Amino acid sequence: MTHRLLSALPPLGTGRPLMMKTWLGLLLVAAVATAGDSIWYGFGVRHTMLAGVLHGALLLTVVGGVLGWPSGHVVKGLPIGTLAGIAGAATYYVFVALVDRRTYGSAIPTSWVAMWLVLAAFEGRWIRSEAPRSWRNVVLRGIAAAVLGGVAFFLVLETLWGRPPAEGRNYLLQFAAWAFAWAPGLLALTAGSAAMDGHHLISARDLMSRIARGDAPPILDVRSEGEFAAGHVPGAINIPFMQMASRAREIPAASRKGLILYCGHGPRAYIAAIALRRRGWTDLVFLKGHWAGWQAAGGKVDVKAGASSHQ
Repeated sequence: MTHRLLSALPPLGTGRPLMMKTWLGLLLVAAVATAGDSIWYGFGVRHTMLAGVLHGALLLTVVGGVLGWPSGHVVKGLPIGTLAGIAGAATYYVFVALVDRRTYGSAIPTSWVAMWLVLAAFEGRWIRSEAPRSWRNVVLRGIAAAVLGGVAFFLVLETLWGRPPAEGRNYLLQFAAWAFAWAPGLLALTAGSAAMDGHHLISARDLMSRIARGDAPPILDVRSEGEFAAGHVPGAINIPFMQMASRAREIPAASRKGLILYCGHGPRAYIAAIALRRRGWTDLVFLKGHWAGWQAAGGKVDVKAGASSHQ
């Protein structure tokens, strides 16, 4: 069983520092969860509401730190984990009291969803405040984390909380089960963050100044052709992110010494960055806030001839 759970996890060695931090953080979360189980089972801790809330808060504090680690915001992530742990535990006990009194009933998935949505919101808007995710992106990631993580958790629920075998609990197996349960949710929230590895941000104001001075590096808009035609940063070229692999040669050679990328809100630019890095681009810069940030800052908009401004 231990071997099956461990082999089900994706490989650790991605070669990217940020992904390595995510995987090491996952192992830390699994270790803390396993240590918590050993205390519950080894010392016979009585299951009370206070004990449950404290356990959830402590464990999720570690999760919050892990979410903040890749971007260098461990301390910033700790309190959001605490809040998510309290929110999840409180949701569970309220649900048990008012809706479903079963210990392992519908209160568990309900609290699980609440926990991941809180984590997704704070990870996307608080930890990543320098380049926040859109609310749509936050919600989609939160739902993905809750659903995928919920399925994984359900698959190992009996291993984690079921009746122990006669020879006692196997804590190596417990550790593997927790890693399996936490992996989908953590990866759903952090997927694409590795694309930021080695990259920097430039504000809309700074880019405006560089364009005005005539010393701006090449600018790449990876939105669709229709979006680009309706309005884009002056001087930008357009290669939709889905075509990056086949059309990267169209990017000016000088861009290897500096290239600014943007899309609508961020995700497409990060995917494009992965494709570019694999083809030798290393000095990549993201426009802070992307196209939405440029518009909010009042940046000049170029429109492709023949395009309507409402597209």
